[in-house]
Amino acid sequence: MEVMIRENKDGGGVYDKRYYPFIVVPSEHIVGIPKPLLMLVFADSRKKFYDLIKLSTWTDEQALEVSQTSLVLLLVGSENLTAINARKRLLIQNSEIASLSQEFRVTTVILCSRLQKHSKSPLIWNYHKHLVSARLTQFIKTATYRERAKYIEDLCKSELQTVLVAAEHHPKNYYAWAFARWLFADVYGSLLSSPSAKYYSVVFVRRYYESIVKKIEKWCFSHPSDISAWSFFQWVLFKYVDCSHQESAGHIDDKFLLSRVNEVIQFATTVSLARESVWTFVRLVVGDVNYVSDSERNSYIRTINSYLRSRMGDTYGAQVKDDDMSKKEKAKLQEHQRILDNLRDKDVYVVGSCLNWIAMRTHLKKAAV
Repeated sequence: MEVMIRENKDGGGVYDKRYYPFIVVPSEHIVGIPKPLLMLVFADSRKKFYDLIKLSTWTDEQALEVSQTSLVLLLVGSENLTAINARKRLLIQNSEIASLSQEFRVTTVILCSRLQKHSKSPLIWNYHKHLVSARLTQFIKTATYRERAKYIEDLCKSELQTVLVAAEHHPKNYYAWAFARWLFADVYGSLLSSPSAKYYSVVFVRRYYESIVKKIEKWCFSHPSDISAWSFFQWVLFKYVDCSHQESAGHIDDKFLLSRVNEVIQFATTVSLARESVWTFVRLVVGDVNYVSDSERNSYIRTINSYLRSRMGDTYGAQVKDDDMSKKEKAKLQEHQRILDNLRDKDVYVVGSCLNWIAMRTHLKKAAV
């Protein structure tokens, strides 16, 4: 323990006897417990927990033990369905030990933790979704439409931040982004589909979705390899257009969408190189005839073709020829040249396949229409 405390203090943590054996990092709002100590608690908690769940009812003292031991079990292993069901049972019994707000905080902390398996746990994400639905149902019973709208907007923004933190800790976090889709499709969608939605300004909806799209775009630019994030970016961008043009018939030509696509193409042709996840976003959006017109599509294709020709003609500089170079330096230079050549070949292939896919997708969609 002394060694662990010393290492934690060197890393910016704080040890205080009042919190023993926990390690507290106030600047990051983190409370930690050494894993050896947690495993000691786990051995005793597991036995107590499985003895208690056999009982049909729990006293307040037993309910507290179930709450504590189930949390220990979840911290050690994220895929413990019995522990999650026990915590749901505490909520159903209306025990004073468990409350919706408390459970909501617990699951949020677990999902935002640096435990990678926990931030991508389908069971914990589903339980968190259940808690969000329960809180929403509880709130809207007595709330007016405007109060409900404000609550849902704030909830979606705060939950999106939870998704971004979880996706930061575990790249390509499919379950986190699937939760985000549910959040905007069902939770925010229920607000727009309500009979009282006629009082809800279309301009306000546009502004709200614009802020979400820009936030996701910025996050994707910082994580160009995260295909799950780019997929959600494409989905929420189309969702924004659909909500902004609900009464439009036929082709939709939205300037905000076109500007976002233009920025992504500029990013792809200057920064991302052969990142296939970025080009997947480009081909899905540009190849969709419902959202991008033929003139805009041709403009994007010309830009991509121009980039493709420049990449194919790029020699990455002339190789230095120096007889005085050591064998080690020559080998290092050759390896560097090989990496650049492979990168160029991959980039040309990825961009070329992107153009071919757009052409095929556009032709098929037009034929279907």
